[in-house]
Amino acid sequence: MKKSLLIIAFILILSTGLIAQTLRIAYVDMYRIISESNDTREAERIFQIDRDNWIRQINEMEEEILRLERELETRRLTLTESGRREAEERILARIRERQQFIERVYGEDGLASTRNDELMEPILEKLRIAIDKIAVQEDYSIIFDSSTGVVWAQDRLDITPLVIEEMNR
Repeated sequence: MKKSLLIIAFILILSTGLIAQTLRIAYVDMYRIISESNDTREAERIFQIDRDNWIRQINEMEEEILRLERELETRRLTLTESGRREAEERILARIRERQQFIERVYGEDGLASTRNDELMEPILEKLRIAIDKIAVQEDYSIIFDSSTGVVWAQDRLDITPLVIEEMNR
């Protein structure tokens, strides 16, 4: 509610200062732009390859743990107490390694998050450039993001398709 009031106040202040100039307003749907961008589709494809690789590595670690557990179970009766402890410690070490890998990949600021940021950064920069270009070409005074503050707007003010088209060039 406060955000809407601030936006309305901002528009009123601008409109009083721009009496001689026509105030042109538009909005974009950032979520739609990002989801329909060819660049985003490519980034998703690349990220999926990375994700599949991480999952493969986790599965390989899991298979090794299961193999070690089966091996211990098979040899339990023939192992000495120290041999059994050593095998159990090796299994626990592999379990810890797998858990640390999962945390390194999917934890806060992990490889997945970092990779996603790396892939999205150029897309967001391209988006900013596309919006800037259209804003200058079409002489817009203000462009809002409908996902962060526009409660209602006429469809004719939506320049999302223009931005998508510019990004996909």
